[in-house]
Amino acid sequence: MAIDGKILISGAGIAGLTLAVLLKEHGHDPLVVEQDAALPSEGYMMDFFGSGWDVAQRMGLTGALRSLRYPIDALQFVDDSGVIYASVPIARVARALGENYVYLRRSDLVRILHERAQSLGVEIRFGTEIAELDDTGERVHVTFDDGSARDFALVFGADGVHSGVRHLVFGDESQFARYLGAYVAAFHLAEHDFPVGRAMKLHEETDRVAAYYPLDDKRLDATYVFRHDEVDVPRGERLAVVQEAYAGAGWIGEKMLDAYHGSEPIFFDTLTQIAMPRWSRGRVALLGDACGCLTLLAGQGSHMAMAGAYVIARELERYNGNYAAAFTAYEAKLRPAVAKRQEDAATFAKVFIPSAHSRPWLRRLVIKVIFSPLVMPFVFKAFGAKSVLEGYS
Repeated sequence: MAIDGKILISGAGIAGLTLAVLLKEHGHDPLVVEQDAALPSEGYMMDFFGSGWDVAQRMGLTGALRSLRYPIDALQFVDDSGVIYASVPIARVARALGENYVYLRRSDLVRILHERAQSLGVEIRFGTEIAELDDTGERVHVTFDDGSARDFALVFGADGVHSGVRHLVFGDESQFARYLGAYVAAFHLAEHDFPVGRAMKLHEETDRVAAYYPLDDKRLDATYVFRHDEVDVPRGERLAVVQEAYAGAGWIGEKMLDAYHGSEPIFFDTLTQIAMPRWSRGRVALLGDACGCLTLLAGQGSHMAMAGAYVIARELERYNGNYAAAFTAYEAKLRPAVAKRQEDAATFAKVFIPSAHSRPWLRRLVIKVIFSPLVMPFVFKAFGAKSVLEGYS
């Protein structure tokens, strides 16, 4: 039985736009709603490879991805004085991944997906949020925050770790949240004179890590990850929390924050995973961070979001619109992979940020070994170099 009616997707991020494009290409009629007023223009940098690259290749997007250019020739680890103690050429990383790899901002990928969605005529409404959901069995009656209402054949929650759809259908986030003991914040400087050069530089100290990414000769992005008790931080206090956490930070950690003129980070959140016993209920299903957030430390959130969208679209096609069978197959295919990656990320979170008991000399030795030409391919294999969709069609 084919799906009869419009399909609603909440969230115009990586998961939602990927699903919208694939559903549209399969002949469905998706509507995407996004609570923000526009697409993000900024966002933290990330490695893109593995499952995400596989889906992008199947969608014909790798040309657009390869066209992205940032002046990052190496990954370099520096000490408190900015002296480099380990340097890894990006070309070495790319070779370890079979050249199927790019460095990009999260917003770059969203933009590329949005452009494809627009070219296909996907309807996208910004500044719109779902207020109520009522699954009648035959349809899902949705009321939006502007008071308008409409019936949909299916509803997908692709609205992130703090998913509104998940809250409406499955209940409070606290049931599913696993806090990993740290916060992450991202910043952008439109102009700087810090000695970063043509490299992503990473500086670590007890309970805090900072990574710096040059965007061009003037612009700089930074991502800070730091241990902190889980507390409710109002928007207006976020910058102060990061400044307190990096007070006295070595190299340019504290100076970067002094140079930042925004009122709050461009991104700020806890490192929190989402683990759920099921990802769908009736005609409503979740994907991406909404049901299986890995956290930034896993380095595969966007990859799994795209893989989830691909599997949903493929299974709906395979089962000719039988959404119940498609949702079951979707979970069966991806849940084990998501669970494994969540376990790996939780373990990695314990060692990624140095503790008071860490031995700097040993960490530096391990870093040099991990990124050596012989060992690196095996490291990436453990961190998702192999696509979760390998052999899936």
